[in-house]
Amino acid sequence: MKLEIRSVVPASREATWAAVMDIPKAAGCIPGIKEVTPDGEGRYQATLQARVGPMGMNLSGTITVLSQDAESGEAEFLVEANDRRVGGGVKTSMTMKVTARPDGETDLEIVSDTTFMGRLGELGQPLIRRKARNTLEDFSKNLSKLLAAESS
Repeated sequence: MKLEIRSVVPASREATWAAVMDIPKAAGCIPGIKEVTPDGEGRYQATLQARVGPMGMNLSGTITVLSQDAESGEAEFLVEANDRRVGGGVKTSMTMKVTARPDGETDLEIVSDTTFMGRLGELGQPLIRRKARNTLEDFSKNLSKLLAAESS
């Protein structure tokens, strides 16, 4: 399932880039994230609690920074997580790009491609798509709020 989210962040490109690449800080903007801890170079362990329709999930897994280029403002991530109780998991390839705007704000573009495995894959695609889109949109809004608060 592919998703693309674009938003405007009320902060400079440099501040937005720094926040996005501070994985524990950025992950804190994702609704349901309970814990993010470093696990080696460019790798983090994370736990996410979420509901998709009637099903509650407790996904545990890793966030890996595959590449990052501060000059171009692009980074690529791999997120892999499983819920042992539900019997399923997710694998997401994601790219983020930050681009300076003339007004001092920043365009944030997030492109993700997610595969749902096991019982999670059996849930209705429209339901999963809506939850995934809402999560990315909430991340973008929360990141904007965080950066606006830091700059004031």
